[in-house]
Amino acid sequence: MRQKILVVDDEPDAREALLCVLNPIAEIIEAANGEEALRRIGADRPDLVLLDIAMPGLGGLDVLAAGLRIAPRMIVVMLTCESDIAVAKEALDKGARAYITKPVDPLRLRGELSDILGMSAKAEDPESKTPWRVVG
Repeated sequence: MRQKILVVDDEPDAREALLCVLNPIAEIIEAANGEEALRRIGADRPDLVLLDIAMPGLGGLDVLAAGLRIAPRMIVVMLTCESDIAVAKEALDKGARAYITKPVDPLRLRGELSDILGMSAKAEDPESKTPWRVVG
């Protein structure tokens, strides 16, 4: 059974691009806002959530906290334009596994998420555990 990634971003073009990039490594489901993301987390139980921070309504940090209450073993990776260290620290403190800033090279992102999901030998490399990185 393929692993499942939930892509949460309010920008349709961003979701579509991520769907194309990530489809080779997992089944991709998507949500356009925080409320929809929480419904999908409860119903679909994704292995990993790729979560934007700045969204209208329920923002990414709130989705992070609520989503982990619904599915505590779920991996959450923040993918955002927000490069404020305080925001990154807050996300990591709330349980995000990684904080990746945009723009990001699509193939590098696919590799990073494969590593996080444990799909390659690099997942055992301590250097790959850096929680906040720019994947250029």
